Amino acid sequence: MLTALKNRTIFYPLIICCVFIFSTLYSQQSPGGEGLFIPYNNITWIFAIIVICAASFQIFIKKQIALPRFWFMIAALPIGLLISGFIVGVFAPTQWLFRIGYVLGGFLFFISLFQFNLSRRQIENIFFTLCAIATVHSFVAYTQMSGWYFTTLIPQTLTNAPISIFQQVNVHASYLTTSLFIALFLGTCPSIRQRSFFLKALLLLCIFSTITLLLSIGSRTTLVACTVSLPLIVIARFSQFKALKSWSFLILIALLCGVIGGNNMSNGFERYQTKLQKETGHARTYIYDLSWQVFKEKPLLGYGLGSFEKVFQDAKIDYPEAKKLGTQRYSHPHNELFFWLIESGIISLIGILVAAIATLVAVFQTSWRRAFLYIGLIFPISFHTQVELPFYHSAALWFLWLTLLYICHCHNIRKFQVKLSKTGNRFFTFTTLSVSSLIIGFFLHSIISLFGIVEFMRSPKIKYSSLEAGRNNLYFQDVSQVLFYTSVLYQSIAVGDKKHIDEYINWANNYLALTPATNTFNDLALAYTFKDDNETAIKIAQKAFAIYPANIEIEQRLKEVTVNLPISQFKQKITTHESRKQAQAKAGNMNIKSQAQPFQGTE
Repeated sequence: MLTALKNRTIFYPLIICCVFIFSTLYSQQSPGGEGLFIPYNNITWIFAIIVICAASFQIFIKKQIALPRFWFMIAALPIGLLISGFIVGVFAPTQWLFRIGYVLGGFLFFISLFQFNLSRRQIENIFFTLCAIATVHSFVAYTQMSGWYFTTLIPQTLTNAPISIFQQVNVHASYLTTSLFIALFLGTCPSIRQRSFFLKALLLLCIFSTITLLLSIGSRTTLVACTVSLPLIVIARFSQFKALKSWSFLILIALLCGVIGGNNMSNGFERYQTKLQKETGHARTYIYDLSWQVFKEKPLLGYGLGSFEKVFQDAKIDYPEAKKLGTQRYSHPHNELFFWLIESGIISLIGILVAAIATLVAVFQTSWRRAFLYIGLIFPISFHTQVELPFYHSAALWFLWLTLLYICHCHNIRKFQVKLSKTGNRFFTFTTLSVSSLIIGFFLHSIISLFGIVEFMRSPKIKYSSLEAGRNNLYFQDVSQVLFYTSVLYQSIAVGDKKHIDEYINWANNYLALTPATNTFNDLALAYTFKDDNETAIKIAQKAFAIYPANIEIEQRLKEVTVNLPISQFKQKITTHESRKQAQAKAGNMNIKSQAQPFQGTE
């Protein structure tokens, strides 16, 4: 009995650590982007499903469920999204499914943490592990900045950006910032007196390394987080700092050494000063302005989950400041509130506000000092969601934030009896195992799909079979289709074969109806030109230019089709996937410069 209890004591914190700590060490080549295109997000979700599954079995075994006092208020957001989805309808079914899955999965993970009855020491051990991994990420980022890739396990970046494996520097900064404040929290816990020398040294090293890297990164989001969270934590833990004078002095030394090291290593203060002196007319100003205008058109229920990208790009056509939005298409308004307002309307905002109020009430019911501490811990990631899209770049940040939210609500837990018959217990056990296995299988398949996509993009020879996994994967099917059909188009032009052009045109028109991608617009105009339908090519290029007036490639394509240039005189040289060399299709007499072969379907 004691052995089983001890094993559970180790197992539950361990799998929680795997979700947002150990999973961040996984890396493989990827095309970049967000969501499951970032490899470790798949691993993060696999371990999150394992946590949810383990919590379900805890409920079955104990025949009771533990819930925070304000659990229903926290559930307001996913409930609101489901209601909005049923009323407004589904704009893009696949995106709707993953959006709902992301929120519901997060809520289930949050509720799951309450089932393990974690002790204070177990929570601290989880956070000690976080500090250890944050120190590792700091070291990896330092090697990237130095260009010192002593092992292939360290992801290489073209600009030597200190991203570790997060693929986005501000996401890495938020991870380190939160780890820094958690280290300060751990350093003032009553149990620090009994902790080993190794763990104390780990905290000091974490504080030094994270503050050094944060100054080197120079993230303005981090600057705001430190300005708000650091005073809150110092005020909340002042009596502890005062009671541990010698230890507090060492923490202060580690902080100062980190500040000095970060400034000397990459002129950290000068970097911040330069960023703060930049013009305030940032593209985000216009993104927020246009987002507000879009929201006002349908304020109550929004446009439907998955609709933002299409609705926002269409709104740019009549927006007078469209050029100041830059050249890219936006899948997110760089503000979580605007994102949910546009897709789900005021209903989603009410859900977010209800959850926020419930959390504030929960933390202030403990004590004002503890409330200041918890707000200081959760603020960096929360603020990051209002200027970028950290939860979509990193599932680890999403689950770390949910774990901090659990800390805020874990002081007032209510337990309810769960009475199930033997048949019901078996049914729910079977369902839990089956659904969990299917979801884990999906994420494993996503890793395989991602590997095939990267192989196809990098391979010197056409291997359409590399895309088969992606084309059969619900998440990656769109990008796999883009690569597949774009390759078909370029192949056809390279060899002068118009047999598959209509196939490409039909696919591209359907794809652009939901996803107004710049490259697809350009390629569709190219396809119509190759088909000798110049009138339609001009219409496509004009629509693209109306949406993306600052995009140089689209402007160039519009000029080319307007004067009816032959493809051989286009600025873009048609490149076949097969040889990776430029193969320009010349009008009349084709001179194929690559070793292109006619398209013959999948292998």
